[in-house]
Formats: sequence, C-alpha cells, structure tokens
Amino acid sequence: MLKKIFKMQWALLAMLTTMLPLGLGSEVAFAHGERAQQAGLRMRTMNWFDVEISPVNVQVNDVVTVKGKFNPSTWWPDHMSSIEDTAFLNIGVAGPAFVRIDSRVNGVPMIRSTSFELGKTYEFEIKIKARAPGRYHAHPVMSIEGAGPIIGPGTWLEVTGSQDDFVNTVETLTGETIDLETVGLTAIIWTHSFWLVVGIAWLFYWFRKTPVIMPRYNKIVEEGEARAGELITMQDMVVSFLFFVFTLVSITGGYYWAQSVYPITTPLQTSKVEVPALPDQEHVLDINVIKATYRIPGRSFKLDLEVTNLSDRILRVGEFSTANIRFINKDVQPGLKRVDKQDLIAPEGLLVEGGAILPGQTTIISVYADDALWETYRLTSLIYDPDSRFAGMLFFFDEDGERFHYEVGGAMLPEFS
Repeated sequence: MLKKIFKMQWALLAMLTTMLPLGLGSEVAFAHGERAQQAGLRMRTMNWFDVEISPVNVQVNDVVTVKGKFNPSTWWPDHMSSIEDTAFLNIGVAGPAFVRIDSRVNGVPMIRSTSFELGKTYEFEIKIKARAPGRYHAHPVMSIEGAGPIIGPGTWLEVTGSQDDFVNTVETLTGETIDLETVGLTAIIWTHSFWLVVGIAWLFYWFRKTPVIMPRYNKIVEEGEARAGELITMQDMVVSFLFFVFTLVSITGGYYWAQSVYPITTPLQTSKVEVPALPDQEHVLDINVIKATYRIPGRSFKLDLEVTNLSDRILRVGEFSTANIRFINKDVQPGLKRVDKQDLIAPEGLLVEGGAILPGQTTIISVYADDALWETYRLTSLIYDPDSRFAGMLFFFDEDGERFHYEVGGAMLPEFS
C-alpha cells in the first residue's frame, strides 16, 4: 500500500515539474500578476498617478529613478487592513536584478515602515541600481501589513552590460568600506555547511535502521504494547542528548565568535516614521456621483455627475484613472500615446457630455470611459463581487492647463443590453 502511495506522489511531482515551464512561458508570468488582484481591491486602495520610471535603457551600475504621487483611497475596503496602520514603500522587480539605494516619501527616508492618511496626497521617489543584465518589469509597490502588496503602474527596463562589473560598496559608520555582494559570504558558507553536516548526521542515525521510525512504530503497535520499549532505545536517548548538547555548545560558540569578529553592531530598526501629507490642493469643485454603470456589450463605463464650480475658472474633465488605467479626453490632453502595448493608457478612451463647467455653475455631466482595457485587465469582474463598488480619480483642467484631482466612488450597476 505504501509503495503505491509513494509511486503516486512521485508521478504527481513529475507531472508538476513538467508543467511548470509551460506556466512560466505565459504572458502574465512576465509581469507581476496585476490582473490577478481583485478589481475592487485595485480600484479602491491606491490611486497612483504621475508615475515616471526613467531611464528605461540602462547598463549595469546605472541608476533608475521611479517617482510619482499616490493618494490612498477614501473608499478603502472595510474587509482589509488599512494603510493607516502600517505600510512600507517598496519596488517590484522580478528577481535580484536591481538594488534599492534610496526611497523617500515627501522627502522622508523610507527605510522603515510608516502609515498614510486616506484621501491625502503623497509624492514618492525610489532609486534603484541595475545589477544584472536582462529585461525586467518594474513597479512601485505599497506593502500593507495584513493585506499584502498593492502594485502601481510599471514599465519594462532593458539592462545591458555584465553582472561581473556590478559594484555595491558602502561605507559603514566606523569608516570601513565593504562590498555588500561578498561581505560575510565565507562565514555564511561555512555556517550553512556545518549545520548541513549536523543535519545529515542526525538523519543518518535515525534512518540507518530498517524499517525506519514510522513503519517500525506501526509494526510495534500491531504486535502490542509488550514491544513498545523497542521504539526508542536507551542508545537512541543517549545519542539524542549528545546531539542536543552539541547543538547548544555550537550555537553558544558561534555567538561568541560573531561578537569577537563584529564587536560593533546596530540592531534592525523596527519603529515607524511619520510622513506629513502634501498640502491640500485648492478646492475648486464640489462633485456628487448620481449614478455609475458599466454596459457589458460595449465595454463602456459611465459616470453621471453633478458638478459645482466654486472657482472663477472654466474647468473641463481631462482624465479618469482607476486601477492604474488612464482614460484620456483627447480634446483636453491631445497627443498622448501608448509607449508600448503594456502601457495602461487609453489616449481616446474618455468622452464627456455636458461640456465645460463654467465659474459658479452647477451642471450635470456624463463621463464615458470606453476601452478594451476594462476586459484585458479584468476590471469587469467587479460586477460579480458581493460589494460592487468602484473608485477612481477624475482630473480637471482649467484653460491655463492647471490640473485638479478629485476622487469619486460608489456603487456600480451592470447593464446587459
């Protein structure tokens, strides 16, 4: 019976090993699985905008800057941990292809975790150094304690050169210059090798007998309690005690060795830092969402809004952004184009009915966000969620090109015809 089970397990393992390369060859595997995240989660957590990643063609040792702004959504889902508790700004790149050399939010170093206020605006900048040649998809990432990573818009980076030329040196507080690629590597190799040998010796002792522990246990149980003392012999107990003492002595010796080699150390820092939000923008509009619908046959999202212009400027809707996808009103922002097929922008995807909003006027406008990106990036799955609520950023422009951003959200109703 046991032989049959083992054969089945090995067959399953072989099948999974064979199928794994096929899965890695799919299109989604080349990015970071943004489409796999729930539509409501992508829409109602982080509003990333003005994200720039440059340069996109670099050599090993060159620095890439990832910068932009984000606005934690006021429609943050109640069922998930909030960014107001604990969050950490990170960078998402497949593998150890880059090293992060600096990251800041509103000028505050992001070495530690922090928290952010919902509805406030923050400006971030991350600098990463190219380490390995290749083609990589890079994103800003906000890691939320208890909720996981929220991925921002990304782009492809091309890195040329040789990894052998990579330099990653830093100067310590004591004035010593060390190479982070090799520092402590010898000790790491010897330590792992030592404990590997100890582990193999421990396993060898117990597996030297035939049958081994579990079959021997089953046999003794079947034959009755009279042979129960044969499961663990006196010799087994002595050897186990010697292994235990040897392990404690080795750990203690390793501790004193590390203290002698590295007498000056700094503990890992775990406290949180405070990051003040950017000053609020000028309040020029009052916006009320009347209705939000998604017409499934036409892949068309429609927003009916009541907008009051509180300023002395003429304002027009120029963009709607949600889940990192930008729908552009070409009449307000002409000339915008996709950089590549992964660029999440619909240059002609926004249509506005109702025209400009005049100073002091309250008017009803309809905003249409139409593009295949709704299907491609699985945002239409929102209509099948128990909580079919959306959120996104509307960008208004005055006649001088000054921009104002406002978040809107609410329930979204599907239309099937």
